[in-house]
Amino acid sequence: MGRCFLRKGLWLRRDWLWSVTDPYTGSAQWSVMPRGFEAIVPVNSLLWLRPRGRDVPSGWYLFVIRHRGNNPRVIGLLRSGVWGFAQARPMYPIRLRFRVVRLNRKRPLTLELQRVSEPMQICRLWLLRLPAWDAWRRIQRRLRRLDQYVPPLPAACWQYYNQLLNSQVGQHALLTYRRWQIQIEAPVLNSLPELSDEMACLFVSQILNGHRLFPVQPEQWVVVLRPGSVLNSWGLQAMASRLQGLSGDDAPLVLYGDEDQRSAEGLRHSPKFKPAWNCELFWSDPWYSCHWVVAGRFWNEMLEELHSFDWWTVQYALLDLADRARQRGAARILHLPFVVAHVLEFCPDKAAVSQRRQMRQSLGTKAPTLECTLYGHQWHWSCPAQTLLSVIIPTRDHLSLLQACLHSIQHVSAGVDLELIVVDNGSVEASTLAFLELFQQRPHQQVLRVDGPFNYSALNNTAATFARGSVLLLLNNDVEFISANWGKELSANALRNGIGCVGAQLHYPDRTIQHGGVLLGIGGMASHAHQNCPTDAPGYQGRLQMAQEFSAVTAACLAISRENWQQLGGLDEENLWVNYNDVDLCLRAGAAGLRNLYLPQVKAMHHESKSRGRPEGAAYRQWRREWAVMEQRWGALLECDPA
Repeated sequence: MGRCFLRKGLWLRRDWLWSVTDPYTGSAQWSVMPRGFEAIVPVNSLLWLRPRGRDVPSGWYLFVIRHRGNNPRVIGLLRSGVWGFAQARPMYPIRLRFRVVRLNRKRPLTLELQRVSEPMQICRLWLLRLPAWDAWRRIQRRLRRLDQYVPPLPAACWQYYNQLLNSQVGQHALLTYRRWQIQIEAPVLNSLPELSDEMACLFVSQILNGHRLFPVQPEQWVVVLRPGSVLNSWGLQAMASRLQGLSGDDAPLVLYGDEDQRSAEGLRHSPKFKPAWNCELFWSDPWYSCHWVVAGRFWNEMLEELHSFDWWTVQYALLDLADRARQRGAARILHLPFVVAHVLEFCPDKAAVSQRRQMRQSLGTKAPTLECTLYGHQWHWSCPAQTLLSVIIPTRDHLSLLQACLHSIQHVSAGVDLELIVVDNGSVEASTLAFLELFQQRPHQQVLRVDGPFNYSALNNTAATFARGSVLLLLNNDVEFISANWGKELSANALRNGIGCVGAQLHYPDRTIQHGGVLLGIGGMASHAHQNCPTDAPGYQGRLQMAQEFSAVTAACLAISRENWQQLGGLDEENLWVNYNDVDLCLRAGAAGLRNLYLPQVKAMHHESKSRGRPEGAAYRQWRREWAVMEQRWGALLECDPA
């Protein structure tokens, strides 16, 4: 039967062999695929598979894999021969994963699975011969779904398809900056309307170099440049196109765009693409922008408060005043999605002392403690006296995970008083029940028994009614804190005016990033920023290591003041039992005018998905239902994350 399939160009699971030793060393020991639910045990996180029998003929193929086990970050590389091009993509568990493969000559084909940390059960493994027209149709459909860009030529289309899938694996740039300028920037700039002489006269350039600044006409705009920076030829054109039609309450007070660096030879490099106005990131990143465009009436108002005229003084005074006006609902700080300025000389250490002094003076009496890190500024806010942090931990058996979580809470200094509430959702193991009985006999510790189907939202909502703290901390039972003063940092920020949900930096056990904030739109819904990056990596523009605002943070470790929790009504236990309830809470906080924060200084280990596994069957159908709820409720925002 197997030989019949091979003649027809179809390799099924039984037609593959596996090995835990590198086949290219010549010492690989190949074995037939295990039967039934027997799992393959990896060695050194690597596993190799290949079709048995003769070499695979040249042509187009569809590769299909489905596996089970606690291997959430598996990636696969298909290689033809020893020197063949690696055709790769992430191959996450449970769901079927597809990949169009092309072989330009008859060769042996090998699949290398990386990051296999636990025994793996391979449920489905196919290699199916495709006609060329079907292969091109699948490639074009994939590009439209993921990137909405399909190169017109077949060769470029195939190259782009490989780059896109390989970039998901290697985490390298899909587009070079030069290619971005040609394919993305140039068409947009060509569509901009010409800058009229009348509009050009409204812009006044002032380069801050220590000289006294002068007021302007209220209808004019002031272009403020950091020394060593220049506005490019289309900068004013882009600004004018955005300002046309805006007046009165709709008109912004401050604008800023993206930037890059320009070498002495005129080569543009190192682009810095920025989010929408992110006040917390501005105070964390001393190099947030090399330029600002300020409304004349607002510029004149700021000049009345200035006593010094260097760049740092003007920048922090300007943005502090604009942010205070924004809190009163009277201002807009607008980001322009154009590279409008170039930095000619970048000296991050220059004037560092002046930065810190002017930032503290701008914040005045509300200034928190400032710590300078390798990547920027880190602020430590004071925590009100007698703050009580109520830690809510839903659990069901898996006693070792719960014990590790509680051990970290008790032995890693929180910096504030704690109240621990364990919500037991139907544990049945005798060891778990005995432990919880002893646990609740200690002061400031209680156990709530909530039986029934798993409803994460309802468990936390129930526990919140029993909590006495001014701050609530939603915490998964598989999280362990690894940085001191975690409770103080979370509580102090959660109690600040205008702050909604506060999240932490979560690590995988292999010391890579699991959560660095939640970005909307990834995978059609939301996903974690900087996932799988090393924990000491700077991230994009250093943002992994800087406090900032995000649209959402994960409820695996989420702090919120009791007042805001009650105002928002807690988690949605009617429609979002398991999935996206944290994203929904954060988005409701944002709609209520609150800002959600990510704190990189609060670090914890998260053994993600160990306690509940990956969704399949009924859990998968529930995930789809809750996906539909989120899409209906927040569809427009999911397509355009301001962060």
